[in-house]
Amino acid sequence: MKPLHRKKAVALYENRLGIGYVISTVIFYVLAAFIWILVAMIAPYTATVTVSASRNIVLTRHAFSATDEQIALDEDMKERALLMPTSEDSFLRRLRLIEDAESTVDCLIFDTYEGKYSEYYYTALIKAAERGVKVRIVQDGKLGRLNGSLERIGKIIDNHDNIELYYFNNFNLFNPGAIMTLMHDKLTVVDGNKMIVGGVNIGTGSYLSNYDMEVMITNSDLAKSVGQAETYFNKMIAHDITKRHRREKRDHSAKSSLLKQYYEFYDNSEIADAEVDYSEQGVAVDKITFLTNPIDYKKKAPIIYRAMCNMMESSEKSIIVTPYTLLQSDKKDEIKKLASGNTDFTLITNSLYNSRNVGYADYANTRKDYLNSNIKLMEFQDKNQLHCKMFSFDDRFSVIGSFNLDERSIHIDTECVVVIDSKDFNTILNDYINKTFLSNSLQVGNDNEYVPDENITAHYPTASKRFKYFIYGALGLVRCLI
Repeated sequence: MKPLHRKKAVALYENRLGIGYVISTVIFYVLAAFIWILVAMIAPYTATVTVSASRNIVLTRHAFSATDEQIALDEDMKERALLMPTSEDSFLRRLRLIEDAESTVDCLIFDTYEGKYSEYYYTALIKAAERGVKVRIVQDGKLGRLNGSLERIGKIIDNHDNIELYYFNNFNLFNPGAIMTLMHDKLTVVDGNKMIVGGVNIGTGSYLSNYDMEVMITNSDLAKSVGQAETYFNKMIAHDITKRHRREKRDHSAKSSLLKQYYEFYDNSEIADAEVDYSEQGVAVDKITFLTNPIDYKKKAPIIYRAMCNMMESSEKSIIVTPYTLLQSDKKDEIKKLASGNTDFTLITNSLYNSRNVGYADYANTRKDYLNSNIKLMEFQDKNQLHCKMFSFDDRFSVIGSFNLDERSIHIDTECVVVIDSKDFNTILNDYINKTFLSNSLQVGNDNEYVPDENITAHYPTASKRFKYFIYGALGLVRCLI
C-alpha cells in the first residue's frame, strides 16, 4: 500500500479539527451524556420492589394498636398529641418550642422559602445555639439550601460553633441514580422528649397560604415515639450521602438585624409570655408509632404505603387527605379494591383549579381512573391549596406526616409520619377535616364531572393552567419524574 503523503495526512488531520467537526463532536457527546444520565436516573426505579413478609408484620393494624396495658395507663403517663393546622399561632408554637429547648434541637427540613417566617425560624435556632443548646439541621441537598435572601442566615449557621448543618444527597452527576431522591421529611425533635411532625415546609406562605398540618408530640421520651424519631435522625446524619456543610469564613454581620426583627415579631406575641405546660398539651393518646421510608437512594420498598394499604384493608371507614393523587395503574387498582371493603371511603385532594403541582397534568388525564362506586373522590375548591398529608381510619387511627399519595412518596423520597391510636385525637382530626375540607369540596361523579352542590361554588382551571397541564402531560415523563 502506497504510504500517504505527509502533507496530505496533516491536511486530513487538521480538517478533522475544523470547527464543524468540533461542534458535531461536542453535540454528539453532550447528547450521549444526557441520554446516559437520563437512563441512569430512571433505570433504578423500573425494578419491582416490595415489602417482605417479615417487615409487613409490623405494618398492620395490630402493630399500630395500643395494648391493654398502654390503654390502662394513667393519662399523665401517656404521650400527648396536639393537632396544629397552619396559622400564625401554630408557627409561634413552633418558635416557642425552640425557645424552651434546654439541651438539643434536631431538624429535618425539606425546603425553605424566602421570607420573614424563614428568617424568624432560623434566628430562633441561632438564639438556642447561643444559649448552649446543641442544634443539628439536615436539609435536602438540592432544594433545601439557604440561598438568595436567606444566604445571610446561612453564613451564620454554617460557621456557628454550636450548630451542625448537613445536606442530604447533594446533586452529583457521577451518581445519577441518586439525583431523583429528595429528603422530603419535616421533623423537629427537642430535648429528646418533644417533637413536631407534619407536611409543612419552612416559610411564610407555608403557614399563611397553604392548608397544612403538623402534630406536636409531648410527654414522650427516648423509649417512645420521640426516641424512634431520634434514631431515624441519627441514621440520616450517618448515611454516606449526608455531608456536613461549613463555610470557610465566618460572617455574623447580619445577626443583630435578624435578632431585632425576631424580637419585634416574637416578643410582641401572646405566646412569648404565656405559661406552657408541655405535659398538658393536646390530648393523651394510647400509642404513637413513628414510621419512615428507607433512607437509601435507590427505589425504596413502599413501607409507609404498605402500612396505609394494610390499614385500609382492615378498616370499614377510611379518609385520605392528600395534595397530590398521582399513582400508577397498579396502585390505582389496588386502592379501588381496598375501597370496596370499606363502607365509607373518602379521598380528598386538590382540584385542577388550585393545585400548584405540574404533576397534576397526569391527574387531569387520569382522574377518571379513580372513579367507581366505592370511592368518594372530593376536590377542594378553595383558592389556596391543601398541603396536608393525613389519613383517618375507623374513628380511631390518625396518620399525619410528609407522605403524599404519589409515586415519589411511595418509592423515591425519604418520608416520615406518625400513626396515632386514639379515639379522642381522631375525633379532633375528623372535625377539622369535615369543617375545613369536606365543607368546601365537591364530589367528582362517575361522569368525571362535579356533582352539583348549591352551597359550594365549582372552580375550574384557567386557560393558561389548562395549557400548562397539556404541555406537561405531553412530555410523557410526568408519571416517572413527579
